[in-house]
Amino acid sequence: MKDVIKKYVKEDPRSDLPTYIIFFSDGGIYLDHKISKILIDCSKENLFWQFVGIGNANYGVLQKMDQLPGRVIDNAGFFALDDLDKVTDDELYNRLLDEFPSWLTSAKHQGMIQ
Repeated sequence: MKDVIKKYVKEDPRSDLPTYIIFFSDGGIYLDHKISKILIDCSKENLFWQFVGIGNANYGVLQKMDQLPGRVIDNAGFFALDDLDKVTDDELYNRLLDEFPSWLTSAKHQGMIQ
């Protein structure tokens, strides 16, 4: 997460484009406080994090990212993709982009994106 933030906020910032990050995890995420702080700190940037859980695992903090308090705007979504073999392409894209449009509207309203 820090590398993504470094790249798109410090090294190559673009206020005219949003950055949409898809983060796949099979669980085992345990640095709850650290990850939460990173997400809160970057909530003022034009970064949207889509967390996707795979493998019927305990996704830990990733499931909580969607309701994390203290952010400028809601900059993350989560869904479990434990039914990958049953999901159509249309359904997958709907899940991936479910929260992105509302984040995009909020980011434009906050001046994060032109």
